[in-house]
Amino acid sequence: MRPMSRSMSLAALCLALFAAAFLTPAASAAPARAGKALLPNGDFERGLSTHPWMPSSWDTSMADLPTVFFGRDSFLVHSGKWAVNVANMSAAFPMAHNWSQTILVTPDMWGKTAVFKAWTRSNGLEGRAYLVVQAYSDTATKMGRIWGVDHDEALRRLNIHKIDDPLLDLGWKRTTFDDPLTEWVEREARTVVPPGTNVLFVRCGLLGTGQVLFDDASLTLENTPASPKPAKGENLFLEPGFENRALAWDIAIPPYEGAKVETDSTVARSGRSSLLIRDFFDGLVETRIGAGQPFNGRALRGQRVRLSGYFKGDSLQGSCFVKVYSHGMRTHVTQSPGAELLSGTWDWKELAIEFDIPEDSELVWANLIALAPASGRLWIDDARFEVVGTSKTVAPAAAPMKAGKK
Repeated sequence: MRPMSRSMSLAALCLALFAAAFLTPAASAAPARAGKALLPNGDFERGLSTHPWMPSSWDTSMADLPTVFFGRDSFLVHSGKWAVNVANMSAAFPMAHNWSQTILVTPDMWGKTAVFKAWTRSNGLEGRAYLVVQAYSDTATKMGRIWGVDHDEALRRLNIHKIDDPLLDLGWKRTTFDDPLTEWVEREARTVVPPGTNVLFVRCGLLGTGQVLFDDASLTLENTPASPKPAKGENLFLEPGFENRALAWDIAIPPYEGAKVETDSTVARSGRSSLLIRDFFDGLVETRIGAGQPFNGRALRGQRVRLSGYFKGDSLQGSCFVKVYSHGMRTHVTQSPGAELLSGTWDWKELAIEFDIPEDSELVWANLIALAPASGRLWIDDARFEVVGTSKTVAPAAAPMKAGKK
């Protein structure tokens, strides 16, 4: 994501932190090479001579919240002398706090699978911790690393206005866990590195309260197996009924005070749980709140897909809907056309949309969301994302739009 100054306005902060608040990535000294360990100082053993505790090659997110603490210490380690941790004492403002690195990508890495691993230890976790690896076409970040400047300065040198920033996510995988207390556990996240990718972001962090420790992180490349075409009618969503605390879902939540996106075991259309969105009225800038999952676009090229989900509203003074996005180097971002919106109070009702996946698609997002800020409560259950046939159109289903980091 674009580096953020500590003097950023609240309105800009809301826009920048939409969809889990991924923040400033760290600089990497050199481009990554296939077949080698790509993550410098993955064991956090090397420090900075200019800083009392910061490990070299890593960076931390910035929230300017006094309740968030980052550390590097030798009290609890998986191996060696050092590990890092992130702790948060307040969930009043829902934000993701993370350690991160940025790796420059070269064309010899295209088509490989990037595997990000780290050992984690939970200590009083209440919320969600995660590892995430993201493949981006992001010229400003790439040149900023080469020039040794931040993202905004790179945009200025490239004569690119912020609104015209061509950054585009092409690969994305998050592994989420919510175990309150654990010993050291190795976890991983992996994504394909599509052609056109020039930077990889890796992040390990926390959305919630408590403490999570990280040690012995690594990033490697593996050969990518062929991706079979999904069977017609197969539900591609993992955890479509939100029965496992929505751990398979990417949660989009703006930093509005008190906003919540959580599973609810008291209301469900089927099964035991649904996803509840509530208390998202306290915001200055309009954005979106909800949940989604990313899919390999290559496996869906030329297919017509259908996204559906059941929604239940209680005094919702806004609107909710379903939306499919496709990201590709030629078409950039295309989205499903306008569909039915729901608002007010109603019992369970299905919303659905169909969309033709463009032939250059690398990443597809299927989202069930509401507009924020808004008052009221919203439940989502029984989501479904499936192939219903071959594409009915040759051209993309919608005009390209600008991308932004989720």
